[in-house]
Amino acid sequence: MNSDQRSVLAGMAGAAIFSLLFLWLGRWLLDLSPPAVTSSGDRIAYALRCDFWATFALLAGVGRVAGERFFSDQIDGAVPAEGRHLQVDRAYIQNTTEQLLLLLVAHAGLALVLPVESLSLIPLLVALFLVGRITFWAGYLRSAPARAFGFATTFYPTVAVLFYVAFRLLTG
Repeated sequence: MNSDQRSVLAGMAGAAIFSLLFLWLGRWLLDLSPPAVTSSGDRIAYALRCDFWATFALLAGVGRVAGERFFSDQIDGAVPAEGRHLQVDRAYIQNTTEQLLLLLVAHAGLALVLPVESLSLIPLLVALFLVGRITFWAGYLRSAPARAFGFATTFYPTVAVLFYVAFRLLTG
């Protein structure tokens, strides 16, 4: 393994531990009362109200690229990006779009299978998603391997939720 691979592995492992601690401490320290939901539609609406805040991660990237292009000679979005910062910001938008799509589906499913008293996990997952997107972007601006922590902080919880929901749907 080369040094970049070791750096990525360390970021991924750190993200897994951080994510578990973040969710555990969030559940323990914050008094998040369960929502008043009575139907499946109410549950999905609750998840979407929480997930609304996650879209600000995408909004920030789109806004930054728009500003970078406007105030430079790169105003034509059809022309490939020049300069590392603009390329990183465009990659951030692409990855955030992918991650956000997975999050929306995962949280809608989670809202349907969790007991009502556990639905307060969804806003914690959204907060963790935002932390992950910020650390992904900041790390990526430093170096490609430095994005690993943020990527994994965003990706691992969503993967865990998707597999949990799949399990619950298959087992009733």
